[in-house]
Amino acid sequence: MPRPTIPDRAAVILDHARAVILEKGYPRATIADIARRAGIGKGAVYLDFPSKEALLDAVLARSMRELAAAVRGRVERHDGPVTLSELYGISMDALLADELMLAFYLADTAVLGDYVRDKGPERYGPRLDWLTGYASDLREAGLLRGDVDPDAASLVMSVFSVGLINAAPVLGDLPRERLARAVREMSSLISAGWELDPAGADAAAVRQAHATLLDRLDAQMGAP
Repeated sequence: MPRPTIPDRAAVILDHARAVILEKGYPRATIADIARRAGIGKGAVYLDFPSKEALLDAVLARSMRELAAAVRGRVERHDGPVTLSELYGISMDALLADELMLAFYLADTAVLGDYVRDKGPERYGPRLDWLTGYASDLREAGLLRGDVDPDAASLVMSVFSVGLINAAPVLGDLPRERLARAVREMSSLISAGWELDPAGADAAAVRQAHATLLDRLDAQMGAP
């Protein structure tokens, strides 16, 4: 007897795939595990996702879009221009609220295997250019000092992010609160060293800079 049709089957599969990956780790999770959890046959999974890696790509892309949407919402509700250091804090709050995204950010091999090592360059490479443009836009909007080099600033932020990604294998597990403290310190350094009083900035230009950065992330993640 055929199984009943599941409304929005792809979304249901993604929900259960995320749960199985967090529970068992991507290397040990199987399509059969995910299909069983979703109450469908293995063949139904392959109708939407041609491979386990494609399924993980989709799970992570959806989580990244949701994280970007959470950040965008906080930025849009903020009174006055959101500074670069404040955006760091907002992004960190969203990251810590998502267990899978945190595993991705820290390259947690227990959860994601070698996925981040293998896929990292194609994900992070373009973002260095985006950050350079973003820092330049913020400088033009009057939120960053005129002598801040956007290319150097974006490299500093990228090195910090990549350093956190690679810290756990070298230093051991990083508890969320320790990670949060490190990011808060980085935010303080940005605020003290690069930023001007946001009251004097072009608020509309600052909002547009944030929106452009988040739009690029959405586009990379395949936003609908």
